[in-house]
Amino acid sequence: MLGLEQPGLHPKAHVVVVLNRLAVQKLGKNQDWPDDNDNGAHGLPISPEEAADLFRDLLDDHNISPFTPWDKLISDDSATSILLDDRYTVLSTTRSRREVWAIWVRDKAGQLKVERAKNEKQDPRIPYLAFLQEKATPKLYWPEFKRKFKKDAVMSDRKLADKDREKLYREHVNRLKLPESARKGDLITLLKGVPLRDLNRGTNIDSLPQQVLSHVPFISLRVSTRDQLTVQHIAALPPAPRADDGSDEHRAEQERKRADRRRREEALAERQRKVDQEGRLQEKAERFARRELREGEAELEGAMAVPGKGARGMVGK
Repeated sequence: MLGLEQPGLHPKAHVVVVLNRLAVQKLGKNQDWPDDNDNGAHGLPISPEEAADLFRDLLDDHNISPFTPWDKLISDDSATSILLDDRYTVLSTTRSRREVWAIWVRDKAGQLKVERAKNEKQDPRIPYLAFLQEKATPKLYWPEFKRKFKKDAVMSDRKLADKDREKLYREHVNRLKLPESARKGDLITLLKGVPLRDLNRGTNIDSLPQQVLSHVPFISLRVSTRDQLTVQHIAALPPAPRADDGSDEHRAEQERKRADRRRREEALAERQRKVDQEGRLQEKAERFARRELREGEAELEGAMAVPGKGARGMVGK
């Protein structure tokens, strides 16, 4: 199982899984301790490299932001928590997970920085609108705003004409006067208009496409409200369509990555199968032991109940 739900597990059991794993995290976030919920992860057919890659797949598939602190990430007890994903325990200690996470954060943040710089270079409206989101206010007319922030680099970028800056400022300020419900609706309309190849379930909130970042409705809400709506919209989208374009080398590289991932997922499925089998054998042994114990207790109680002949009588002597 690679998703969030575990087949055959009662909904309340999901809560138990999360609470148990949260308890382990709180007892020693940086300790090199195995989790009590690893379900016999040792001795199973997953190499350390495959385990690390599966954990990175987990972070990617849950669209984790590289800017989310580790402590916040592992304290999440929601229905979409990574703690409910089987891949969380392929690395058997908190320390090993945090080490892989730290490398993933460094790589992911670097990738997002390159993508963001590329977008801003291609469309100068993107950094300017981000600036307006932070600085613009209906209390200032355009001439006052321009004079107050004239020394900021974004206000003198020659790639964007001054008349365009003024137009965007006025549009943004006017939109701030609209009801929040109207601004929410405009954001959803904007998101729905983006092609699936550019905005899909695999899109991270920190790497949105130009079609979103370069439009005023994207900055017309509080950042927390905007991001919440955007994340909810992305979660309801289908995965990215399979691209048929690109060079032969690119297609070969993508196919190699898909094959590697299939191999890791098959190893995880085999791991889960062995865990389930071991669990059934353990449960059977426990049932047998409980039955033996009950029979022994019954014999002892029977012996104790016979006056002068059983164990009670022997004790009396």
